[in-house]
Formats: sequence, C-alpha cells, structure tokens
Amino acid sequence: MFEALLRLWPQWLVAAIVTLLCISIGLAVGWTSPYLAQLTGEDPPFPVTHEQASWIASLLPLGRLFGAAIGSLFVEYLGSKMSVLLTGLPMIVAWICITCANSATWLYISRILSGVSMGMIFSCYPLYIGEISAPSIRGALVGLIINGMPLGILFGNIMGPNLSMMCFGIVSLTLTLCYMGIFPFVPQSPHYFIRRNDIKKAEKAIQWYHRKSDLRSELEAVERFVKSTYAMTIRERLEQIKEPKNRRAFVIIILLFMFMQLSGLNTVIYYMEIIVRKAMITSITPSSVVIIVNATGIIFGWLGAYAIDRCGRRILLAISSSGVIVGMWLLSLHFLLLDYDYDPGDLEWLPILSLLIFMLMCFGLVPVPSTMLSELFPSDLKSAAGFVASITSAIFAFISTKSYQPLADIIGDQYIFLIYVAIMVICVAYSLTLVPETKGKTLQEIQDMMAAGSATERSQQESHVEN
Repeated sequence: MFEALLRLWPQWLVAAIVTLLCISIGLAVGWTSPYLAQLTGEDPPFPVTHEQASWIASLLPLGRLFGAAIGSLFVEYLGSKMSVLLTGLPMIVAWICITCANSATWLYISRILSGVSMGMIFSCYPLYIGEISAPSIRGALVGLIINGMPLGILFGNIMGPNLSMMCFGIVSLTLTLCYMGIFPFVPQSPHYFIRRNDIKKAEKAIQWYHRKSDLRSELEAVERFVKSTYAMTIRERLEQIKEPKNRRAFVIIILLFMFMQLSGLNTVIYYMEIIVRKAMITSITPSSVVIIVNATGIIFGWLGAYAIDRCGRRILLAISSSGVIVGMWLLSLHFLLLDYDYDPGDLEWLPILSLLIFMLMCFGLVPVPSTMLSELFPSDLKSAAGFVASITSAIFAFISTKSYQPLADIIGDQYIFLIYVAIMVICVAYSLTLVPETKGKTLQEIQDMMAAGSATERSQQESHVEN
C-alpha cells in the first residue's frame, strides 16, 4: 500500500486540487436551498416572487447547456487540462454577482454563469482524469472529485442561515481564486503531448504522474491508445461514432446521465428546505434537517469512492438507485398521509428518514456516470462524449428543476416523488442487465471489451433475423 501511494500520489494531489473547484460549484448548488427560502419568506434581503425563485433555481441547469458546448470545444482545441482550468473563470464572475446582488437580475446572471461552469467541468474533468490515472484508482479519483460537490452543498447549507449573501459570495470567491492560483502548475496529460507528437514532454508527464513506473511501457501504452483511435477529419469522426461499440457507449452515457438527473437530484437539493417546511417538521429546524441530510450524502459519497474500484460500477448503480426508490416512496407516502389529515407530529421521522435514504444516490448514481464517461470512449471521441454527456445532464436537470413547482401546483408533491420512483425502477433493471463492468480495466482493454460486446450483440441480431 505504501509503495502504491508513493507511486500514485501525484494523481491524488491533482484530483484534490480539482476538488476545490467542485466544492465551489457545490457551494453554488447549496446556496439555493437556504437563500430561496429566505428570499421568498418574511423579511427577505430583497423581494423575490415564487416565479422568480423558480427561475433562479432552474437557470443553473440551463446554463449547463452553454457550458457543455464551451467545455467540449475547449477539450477539442486546448486539451483537457486547460479546459479544466478555464472552468474556474465563469465561477469567479458568478460569485462576484452574488456579492453585489440587490435584485433578482444579479442572481439570474450568477446562476447562468454557475451553470456554465458546471457544464464545462462535467465535459472536461472525467476525460482529464481518465488520461492521467492508473486503472486501479481511476474510479476513486473521479469519486473524490465528484464528492467535492456534495461537500460544497453541505458548506453552503451551513453558511446560508448564518451569513449574509455578500459574505457567502466573498468566501466562495476566495476558494475559487485559490484553485485558479494552484492548478496552472499541474502538467498536461501524457495523451495531450502524444497527440501533438511531443515525445519528450510526454515522457516528463508520465514521470510526474506515474512515479516509479516503467517509462517505456507506459509511453508505448499511451501511444498505442492514442494512435489506434486517431481520426483526421470530421467525416472520419462521424463515421467512427457510427461504429457499434461507440454508438453503444454513447447510448450508455446518455441513459446514465438522464437517470441521474431524473432521480429527483436537483429537485430535492434545490428545494429541500421548502420540502421540509411543507412536510411540517417542527421538532428540528428545516435548515438543520438540510445540513444533516447533505452530511449523510457526503458519507455515502466517500463510501462510494472507496467501493467503486472494489465492488464495480454496476452494483453501485443498482444499490444507489434502489435507495432512491425507497427514499422517494417514503417521502410520497408522508405527503399522502398528510392529505388524509394524519397528525404531522407523529410523522416527522418519516420525511427525515426518506431524505437520508434518498442520499444513497451519492453512493453510485452520481459518481458512476462520470467514471464511465472517462473510460468508455476512444481518444478522439472524448470531447464529443463529454459534450453529449454534459448537454444531456443539463437538459434533463433543467426539465426536472423547472417542472417541479408547476407539477407540485397541479398534481401535488407526492405524485412527483412517485414519478421518480418509476424512473429509478427502470434504472435498476438497466444497471444490472445492460451496463458494462469496467472495474480494473485499462482504457485499451475497455475498448476491446466494447468491441467484443458489440460484435456479440450484432451476431445475435443476425441469428435472430435468420431464424
């Protein structure tokens, strides 16, 4: 273990630095629950209507659409490392807007820019981590970074009730500036230099990221992976997307990110304090419930980061999705019982328990899609894959967030949560039957596995047609 740590510590260090940015983005997400409750409650810093609050919540996922496109272009032309660095710029401007906010307009701008940053990071960092990491810890590194987001959400939930909006913005801006000051000193990935035929710098990058490794074998592996997937033109790249293994990879990524966003992730995180108030919990303050629930999510996230390279991707997805099913069903049950005039004092434990179980999504449903995004695609399709994943996530995050308030007014909260249950039942079945297991495999081995799987599937289809 000591030897592995000595050899791989630069990879953990880089992941920890990128985690600072994810914490900053998580602060923007965690900002929503306490401050929407303040802005729509009594004695707000400035008046905000419920319609404006709905847009404040949903503009962040809408901004992710633009961030997905920008991040993918940056990956294509600047490389994954530089793209991850530039992700911090919109976040800096977003926190400046929060610091200066005196109307909903400032918040609109801040949320869009925060969304741009989130869209960019999901387009960039899995690809960057996939290029620099050893197969044995790739999932753990992705899990470490993605868990920065719930950590930021927790800090935001704690800071929200105790700090003014200006102080919140200043603290968050300071953290983002720290990231922007440290990350430029991290080397580019070896893949970046190989694609540009700079062998000497590629060797130096390998020596930095993979201490005490066989330089020649590592270099040959990177060269083989990059050159075996190199496409010269856009037309060749489009033809490559049509290949069965790549088409299958795109379908997997689209479905995984769709399931993640339609699980209730954004709805519950953004509106948690409002949901707790609707649930009529009085024995503990709503802000305290939010803090406890998000702290539980962090614990599940760290457990997932530990387990993802030991238990595999499929089992984590299934366990996580099952937790969401149970949590959303219990929360729906609580609101149904309230409709039938049950005493809310006797039911206070039920919504708290349901939200705690719901946070099992951090165990697998959140980290696994990003991990598989870093693994499933050949080198020259990574930017396109990052774009598709990020834009899919953004579209369904916006749909989920913006539809919550109108649906709550029309059908009630309980039926919204039952919709999430139905979606997650499909996700469990998909996870156990159709998601490939990539645990412990090199990027080249995963490509070989995807090609073999697609060939088997095609032969089965041809046999079926003949029969």
